Amino acid sequence: MPTPSPDKVPMERAEQPAQPADPCVCDAARPNPLAERIKELNCLYGISNLSENQDVSLSWIMQRAVELIPAAWQYPENACARIILNGRHYITRNFKVTSWRQNTRIILNGRHVGDVDVYYLQEPPGRGDSPFLEEEERLLKAIAERLSKVLWLKESEEALKESEERYRVLTEQVAEGVALVQNSRFCYVNPAFCKLFQIPSAEAMREGLVHQPPLGNGNEIARFYGDRADRIVESREEEVHALSRADKPLWIQVCHSPISFRGRPALLSTFKDITDLKEQQMAAQRKAQALDDENRVLRSSLKERYRLGGILGRSPAMQAVYELILKAAATDASLAIFGESGSGKELVARAVHEHCARSGGRFVAVNCGAMQESLFEREFFGHCKGAFTGAHADAPGYLDLADGGTLFLDEVSELTVNMQAKLLRAIEGSGYRPIGGTEIKNSDFRIISASNAALGDRVQAGLMRKDFFYRIQVVQIELPPLRQRKEDIPLLVEHFLHEMKPLPDPSCVPGRIMDLLVEYDWPGNVRELRNVLQRYVTLGHLEFLAPGPQLQMDPVPIGLDLRKSVQKLEKFLVNQALQQSGGNRTQAAALLGISRRALFRKMSI
Repeated sequence: MPTPSPDKVPMERAEQPAQPADPCVCDAARPNPLAERIKELNCLYGISNLSENQDVSLSWIMQRAVELIPAAWQYPENACARIILNGRHYITRNFKVTSWRQNTRIILNGRHVGDVDVYYLQEPPGRGDSPFLEEEERLLKAIAERLSKVLWLKESEEALKESEERYRVLTEQVAEGVALVQNSRFCYVNPAFCKLFQIPSAEAMREGLVHQPPLGNGNEIARFYGDRADRIVESREEEVHALSRADKPLWIQVCHSPISFRGRPALLSTFKDITDLKEQQMAAQRKAQALDDENRVLRSSLKERYRLGGILGRSPAMQAVYELILKAAATDASLAIFGESGSGKELVARAVHEHCARSGGRFVAVNCGAMQESLFEREFFGHCKGAFTGAHADAPGYLDLADGGTLFLDEVSELTVNMQAKLLRAIEGSGYRPIGGTEIKNSDFRIISASNAALGDRVQAGLMRKDFFYRIQVVQIELPPLRQRKEDIPLLVEHFLHEMKPLPDPSCVPGRIMDLLVEYDWPGNVRELRNVLQRYVTLGHLEFLAPGPQLQMDPVPIGLDLRKSVQKLEKFLVNQALQQSGGNRTQAAALLGISRRALFRKMSI
C-alpha cells in the first residue's frame, strides 16, 4: 500500500475511553508518533533542499529555514523560532520571546557560531515541567547540525568563488595560455589561449568539446590534448609541440596538471610560447654538432699522429705544436709564430686559419720584408679612383681582402715603426681610410704574424713599438728547427718524393742516402730539405748547398772542452767525406783514412 505524502497524512489520534472536557489536553497527552516523525523529516528535508539552490545567499537560506521550524513542533500554531548566526538574527513573523524556550547551539569546526531557539507563545497544556517533547529536543539538535552543514557549504562556495575570481584575474593577465577542462569540455580559457589558437571569443569556448572545439584551430587544440580529456591524468605531464604558421614555425610547451574543480577531477593546462628559446636551443645544437663534426675530423686527422693540414711530423716536438694549433684555432686572439727560416711558419698559420671559425674567409698573406714604406698605405688600405695618376678604379687593400678572414704578416719584424703605428690604428678598431677616400672603413680580421727574429730584441732596440708588440702576440707558437726533430726526416722525405713522383716507388730511398739526410744539420730547415731532394731527383746525386761557412763546418764553440770540439770536427769531416763519395761509406772511410767499422762508429755518435 503506497505511503501517503507528508502533507496528506491523516492526523489520527488513539481512541479514548472518555472524552475530556478540554480537547487540547487530550491531544497533547497522546501525540500521533507517525505524524510527528513526518513533520520532523519535512523540516530537515526542507532545510537540506534550501542549500541546493544555486546562486542564493546564506541570508536567504536562513530566513526560509527559520520559517520551516515551527511546523515541526507539536503545537505549530503556538510556536515561533529564531536562528542567530554570526551575529545576525533570522526570526519567524510571529516571533516573540517568552519563558517557554528551547535552545541548542550551532557548532562549525569546533566553534560556536550561532544558536537555534524555539518559543511557545502561550503555555502548552498538560506538559508539566517541560513544555517540549524529548523528540523535539533531538530534532532541534538535528536542525542545528543541518544548519552547520549549510553554513559550511556556503562558506566553501564563497571561498571557491573568490578563489576562482582571483584566478580568473590572474590568468587574464599572464602571457601563457590557460585552459580548464572537465568531462572533456572547456570550463575556462584565458585571452592568451584565444590569441594562441586564433579564437575570437573566450566565452564561446565554454562547454565546448575538447576534441571538437567550436572555434579557432581545432585540430591543433585536439592534438595538444590527445586522449587526456577522456581519462583521469594521474600526474603532471609536459610536452613540446611545433605548430605551423604562415610566417614561421611556432614552438609551444604545454603542461597538463590534474586538479580538483568543484569536487570533481579536472585538467588544468598551460601553453607557453617557447619559440625564441627553441630557436636558440636549435642554433646551439647546430653549433655543437658543427663543433663535434669538426672535432671528429680533427681527431681523425690526428689518429695518424703525423699530419695536421700541410704540416708533417710525428716527433714529440711536432705533437706539441699540433696541440697549440688546435688551441689557437679555438680562439680569435692574435697569434705570433716564431721559427727559423724554412721551418714552416706559413703552413702553421694556414692550419690555424683552416681550423678556426674564420675558415670561410680569405687567408691573406703579406710579405712584410718586401713592403716599401711609401706604398704601405696603398697596399694595406687600398685607394679610390683618381687618388693618383693611373688610379683608374677603386682598388681594395689587404685589410679589405682579409675582412672576415685572416691577415698573415710574414716577417713582421721588418715593418718600420711608422708602418706599425698606421697598422695598429686599424687593428685596434679605429678604422682606416683608403688613399683618396673620405670615409672611415672597418675590417674584421684576425692577425697572425710570423718572425724568425726575437721581437723582444726589436722592442729593446727601438725598432718595434711596445703597443704593437703586445697587440700582435697574444698567443705564441714556437716551431722547432728540423735538426731538433730528425726523426721526422724520413717522413718528410717520403712525402716530398711522392709529390715529385721520380720513381715507381718513391718511398724506396737507398739507406746510404737516408743516412746522409738524417746526419745533416739542415740550416735551411724543411725548405732546404725539399730543395735538396729536388736536386737529387733531377741530378741523380745528393748535393748540399748551404751558404757560407756553415757548409764547411759549424762554428767551434768557444771554450776549452777538447772532447766536444773534437767530436764536432769529426762529425763535420765525416759528413764531408760522405758528400764527396756520394754516400759510399767504403770510399768515405778511405778518404778519412779509417776503417769502415770506425766510420760506422763515428756516424752513430
